[in-house]
Amino acid sequence: MTTAVQVQYRRGTASQVASFTGAQGELVVDTTNNRVVVQDGVTAGGYPAAKLTDIGNVTGLHGSTIAFGVVEDLIACSGASSVSTATIPNRAVVCGVSTYVVTAITGATSFNVDATTSSSGGSGTTAGQFGSSLGIAAGSSNSGVIGPTAWYATSTIKLTAQGSNFTGGTVRVAIQYILCGVPTS
Repeated sequence: MTTAVQVQYRRGTASQVASFTGAQGELVVDTTNNRVVVQDGVTAGGYPAAKLTDIGNVTGLHGSTIAFGVVEDLIACSGASSVSTATIPNRAVVCGVSTYVVTAITGATSFNVDATTSSSGGSGTTAGQFGSSLGIAAGSSNSGVIGPTAWYATSTIKLTAQGSNFTGGTVRVAIQYILCGVPTS
């Protein structure tokens, strides 16, 4: 068995850390916000390190934003096509629509993945813009990367059966996108 050494850093509440000036390169733990703060030897409060949950959204000085998002949905496959309840947000820049077959698809020999509304707001296709002739076995997956492409209308996602109609199975769909917000002042 190996011997482990426990290391503890200085720690305190957010208000305690905000008034503390540590040595250059010293790490302090903010116990209120559960984050590490890097000290520079000069600045009271130091510089808080970003947590993973902070990275997805950025706000500019005048309120403009950029946000990364993912919407997931589980689609039950039935008939000629099945449609998600989750949507591509209006004015989103879509990076991709990915799929994962949770339970094996029956009936169809493969399937295509498309948006029901085109990026310009018209009718979508069934040609497989996010994936065509995809596998039906449980565990099959596809990273349906495109563009990225700006979407100017909300849209659901359609799975279209190939070879025959769907008679069963479920597919997890993930819509990956970016939203850009306008300045507020």
